[in-house]
Amino acid sequence: MPVRLFQYVTKAFLILFLLTLGLPLQSSADDPRWGTASLVVVIERETGSVLVIDSSRHELLGRISGLGNLTHATVKFSPDARYAYVIGRTGEVSKIDLLTLKLVKHVNAGKLSVGGVISQDGKYIALSNYVPGEVRILNADTLELVKTIPALYTDASGKELPSRVVGLVDAPGNLLVFSLMDANSIWVVDAGKKEFPVIRKFTNIGKEPYDALITPDGRYYLVGLLGSDWMGLLDTWKLDRVTPILAEQGKGSEVPLWKIPHLKGWALTGRLAFLPALKREVALVYSALDWTPLTPIPISGTALYTVVRPDGRQVWVDIIGKNGDLIDVIDVESMKVVKTLNPGPGATHPQFTPKGEAAYVSLMDGGKVVVYDTATFKVLKEFQADHPSGIFFTNRAHKFGM
Repeated sequence: MPVRLFQYVTKAFLILFLLTLGLPLQSSADDPRWGTASLVVVIERETGSVLVIDSSRHELLGRISGLGNLTHATVKFSPDARYAYVIGRTGEVSKIDLLTLKLVKHVNAGKLSVGGVISQDGKYIALSNYVPGEVRILNADTLELVKTIPALYTDASGKELPSRVVGLVDAPGNLLVFSLMDANSIWVVDAGKKEFPVIRKFTNIGKEPYDALITPDGRYYLVGLLGSDWMGLLDTWKLDRVTPILAEQGKGSEVPLWKIPHLKGWALTGRLAFLPALKREVALVYSALDWTPLTPIPISGTALYTVVRPDGRQVWVDIIGKNGDLIDVIDVESMKVVKTLNPGPGATHPQFTPKGEAAYVSLMDGGKVVVYDTATFKVLKEFQADHPSGIFFTNRAHKFGM
């Protein structure tokens, strides 16, 4: 028998033998065997590092360090969930390979950034920058700069000035939608065209847009306004006007009660929307069909995030200030808190596994990530972590604005 043929036959026999024993074909630490569909990336904000956990087994896979300032950092994922892009507040972008747990590339794309998104086609990373006031678009493969869109506006004296950019989301049709905080405007960019043209500019939408979200179906863009007693709603199907909604919340108060920094902390469950309330110990509830208010739900303190379980059956609420170690669980059917958990100091950022059977909670002051069974509320696992904050599951790769 020729030597090469003998080698092939021997290798095939060995593979069949290992399979009959139920053994892995390779077990080398340099060739890990996991998929990416159920991975979760946890920010360690004080150390400029992230943890990568396999949530299907609740197993820590590793830590990646050297990512810079991760205060208020966010994580975006490539469409195939192979890569995680960690975006820090100082505009640093780190591309991580989730199959090798290696830092692929690290670049600086601004001085003061408030987040970013991946375009619908997965080709580009877009950053919303306070300083300089712009949207900066990077090639997702190389992180090279592709386009800078200056967020310029003309003030009352006729002077052209840069605006801080907030509320950047990706939308259907390969669009990018964002707000200009100092210009009281919303801009829409077509990321499917070579020059990334601004195809719509909506002005005088209200005073000081500070953040925004897009509904899970990608249709409605909602922007919060610090200086106006309403929110703005843009229909991305029509792109014709910005409609004021939720105006009743501003009556008799300096700012509406839902003026919380992160609108992406709203829970949208289809027919219903659960919102944090400023200075009140309730979760606000609205009809997501016509944005009329429903009866608020009493909770243990002031909410920071309201997070819906994937099946829409529960909403988990983290608390800030008084009772800041608690997590309230709202049952959507009964519209009341059915369980109050005490994970530990600084409990925040509850996030669910893709099908919702478990919830991960960061203890920013307790040095842990705690994993709960969402049916029994029992603790399944704890991971040691250095000041953990944001928790990001790879299923965000397939969601608008996430």
